[in-house]
Parts: sequence; C-alpha cells; structure tokens
Amino acid sequence: MKVPLTIVDHLRRAELVYGNRTAITDEPDQPATSWGSLTYKEVAERARAQAAGLDALGIPQGARVAMVSHNSARLYTSFFGVSGFGRVLVPVNFRLVAEEVQYIVEHSGADVLIVDPELDESLKSVTAKHRFVIGEESDSILYQYGVEPKAWAPDEDATATVNYTSGTTARPKGVQLTHRNLWLATGCERSRYLLAHTSAVSLQWLGHGLCGNSNGWRARYFAQGRRRRNSATHRSVRHHHVVWCTCCGKHDSRCSSYMAR
Repeated sequence: MKVPLTIVDHLRRAELVYGNRTAITDEPDQPATSWGSLTYKEVAERARAQAAGLDALGIPQGARVAMVSHNSARLYTSFFGVSGFGRVLVPVNFRLVAEEVQYIVEHSGADVLIVDPELDESLKSVTAKHRFVIGEESDSILYQYGVEPKAWAPDEDATATVNYTSGTTARPKGVQLTHRNLWLATGCERSRYLLAHTSAVSLQWLGHGLCGNSNGWRARYFAQGRRRRNSATHRSVRHHHVVWCTCCGKHDSRCSSYMAR
C-alpha cells in the first residue's frame, strides 16, 4: 500500500502531538499587525482558515498563489494553508524589483498575489487577478475561520511550491518542488531539531527554507525577517531562548556572533 507523503502531514502531526507548544513567534516590529506567538494548533487553524478563504474566492486546487513577503508568521502559515490543501505556493524574493516580480507572477500563472505592506508602494505596478496587501483588511478575506476547506485528494507528486532563482544572469527560473520532495527534505532536517523545546531563529529567507523550517517535530521558530540592528537580534535570541540559528551564507558570521552571546 502506498501512502502519499504530503506537507500537511507535518502540520497534522504537530497539531496532534504538540498542539499547545509554540510553533512560531512573528516579527513584532512590522507594518502589518503582528500575529505574535502562535501554537501549532493555532497555525493549523489559520492554515485551514486560509484554505477556506481561497475556496471562497473561487481559487481552484492546483492554482498558484504568489507571496512577496519578509519572513513572517503569515508566510510560514501560507506554506500549509496554500500548498497543504492542493494549491501551489510561489514565494517571491522580496529583494527583486517590480519588473522581476511581475515576470514571476506572470510566468508562474499566479491567480493570487499577496504583498508585504512594506513593499506595496514599490510593487504598485505588479498585478494579478486577485491582489492583496498583508494586514487586517486582507486577513478578513483570506482567512475564513470556522469553515471547513474543500477536501483535497493527497498526491505526493503534485507540485507544492515553485521557487524562483534571483535571475542574476538571466530571467528568474522556477523550480517546482513536489510534496514528496519537501516531505523527504523535512525528514532529513528533523534530526537537527530533535531537542525538546528547541528554538530556532531564521536569518535566511523562509521562502527558500520552508521545507526544513515547516515541520511537525516540536521546534519553535522566530521569524526574523526585516533589517534589524544586531543588538535587536541579540535580544530576540536571548528572549526566545534560541539554541539553533539558521542563516544564509551572507549572515553566517552574524549567526555565530548571536549564538556566542
């Protein structure tokens, strides 16, 4: 018997086994209203609410949802709320200019575009069939609580996310990752987080690190996404009792500095 491996498996396990444990702490200082600290149960509830919201908008399963956002609880939750219920998340690098973002939205065929309010002005020209700016107003549309989302027949070979390159030497190129790809990648990562009450801070872009950072293995994440002074990050590391720091190569020395203190 073949049991399909899909990314929502991790969320269901986390909700069942570690439902009351903190899953993620949202960046407190951001243009949109911060979601604060969410338990795995709350992340699961918001993921289901997002799936129901997309249902209500008439976004079919298999459709692409592009999101241009700094690291945030909303981006983290969208990995499950979009991909976990049969749609495809297209996380777009927030450092790209409007022309590049528009190319990715069009090339991926995204029906929905969700934009960080800090980037709204610079991306005014970027459009899609449905365009939302992250915040309370869009939350009221995108998250329908108390409504059961449409069932999705699990397919581990279905595309879960499309991650684009930065297009340094040519147009950005999309890499399709299936549910099986991400499920197995998360399984490889889990051994790094098997300490009870582990906390991790991500200084890499969650859009490229979601497969390892969205798991059901009791780890807690602090969505460090915006440019902050080193002292502010040090305070966050201490306050959230962080014992694991995940960085892109650019910030590797900063990670070592944060953990040394």
